[in-house]
Amino acid sequence: MNKQGVQIGLKDLHYAKMTQDDKGGVSYETPKIIAGAIQGNINPNSSSATLFADDGPAETTSTIGEISLELNVKDLPLDIQADLLGHAINGGVMVRKTSDVAPYVAIGFRSEKSNGSYKYVWLLKGKFREPERSHQTKSNEINYQTPTINGNFLRRDYDEAWMKDTDEDHPDFVQSIADNWFTAVDDTPDTTAPTVQSVTPVDGASSVALDSTVVWTFDKAIQASNVTAANFFVLDAADTVVAGSLSINSDRTQVTWTPNANMANSTEHRAIVTTGVRDLAGNALASPSVTTFTTVV
Repeated sequence: MNKQGVQIGLKDLHYAKMTQDDKGGVSYETPKIIAGAIQGNINPNSSSATLFADDGPAETTSTIGEISLELNVKDLPLDIQADLLGHAINGGVMVRKTSDVAPYVAIGFRSEKSNGSYKYVWLLKGKFREPERSHQTKSNEINYQTPTINGNFLRRDYDEAWMKDTDEDHPDFVQSIADNWFTAVDDTPDTTAPTVQSVTPVDGASSVALDSTVVWTFDKAIQASNVTAANFFVLDAADTVVAGSLSINSDRTQVTWTPNANMANSTEHRAIVTTGVRDLAGNALASPSVTTFTTVV
């Protein structure tokens, strides 16, 4: 894993119109890019209060307020303004009406870090308001006049989420997260539990080599942080844990247990995975996986 880096950049700014947000689900249109991101400022306007009792602080509570977003970009083409502000374009001309209603949108981007990795962000529900406009005549020096647009964001009705973000340096990060980050925002969340597709050795196997590994293959990526001796282990006939090491492949779909020394011969062993294992959406294995095998004579 790379050394943790510091944010140094902003790029790949996207927006997506929200099409549903209720207790039945949430959905968005396909994200579109806003080229030329310069700066983005997110302020959750959080506040806190402390209750004093018995001459001292007894309770403290914090809350998120209206989330404000300020975006400065190289340019805001008319078609993007129309999408963000609810205006219509006819014959290449956009007419702004006082009756126009800005739609709810999501805003996503990624931020490079000093170690070369990235952070990824989606603000999930908000509306933008008409930006201020200033124009300046040309002079002896070049003065770039880049637009800034402001919006207010809030939590979704569906699940009360207001933002999601990830970091390539996190141990549970997989490349597919980055590959799909701007493909879709966040449709109805995955609630399907992961399953163990196969185990090697297979259940009931005999004459298994004493130095054999145990390999569990899952139907979807699991969280690397769950790959611990508490969740993946092998027991001998006396229910004693057999010492071994664990590893996971880059796709996070296959876990391998390797014995530290040869297993006892002619002995029944059980390879176990607990319900402490979760997929990337946080769904836990529905029931433990137990595979029995017997080592060679």
